[in-house]
Amino acid sequence: MIYLIFILASLALLVGFFALTRYEARRGVRFYSAHRDRLDRAVERIVFISEHVNFAEFLRDEVRYFAGRVGHGVAHFSLIGVRSIERLLTDLVRRLRNHPEIDTAPRETAREFVKTLSDFKGSLNATHPEISDIH
Repeated sequence: MIYLIFILASLALLVGFFALTRYEARRGVRFYSAHRDRLDRAVERIVFISEHVNFAEFLRDEVRYFAGRVGHGVAHFSLIGVRSIERLLTDLVRRLRNHPEIDTAPRETAREFVKTLSDFKGSLNATHPEISDIH
């Protein structure tokens, strides 16, 4: 059914076209002449382009250009990221070099820790005697 509607619509448009051209030929006047002239020029330009342009080569060139632009953009944003990280690390290193951390722990606590380790090492030596290498 839908095919029949399309066929009838096409036939009606064809009959309307022939009636309009016959009417314009008798009267010597074109309806919407400015718009039709502009449309004719646009159609001529499209036909000229379609006849003279190698679309495969054009598409290949456009894909290369687009890939180059995308690659450039990715490299540019990567470089921006690397430089921002570099600036952060440079500032961190500069701050660490200029202001070294001062050990604020009391010395007695450190000595207590060393003493505890020494006692532990001594107790290990007492329970596990040294084994000499016999060759």
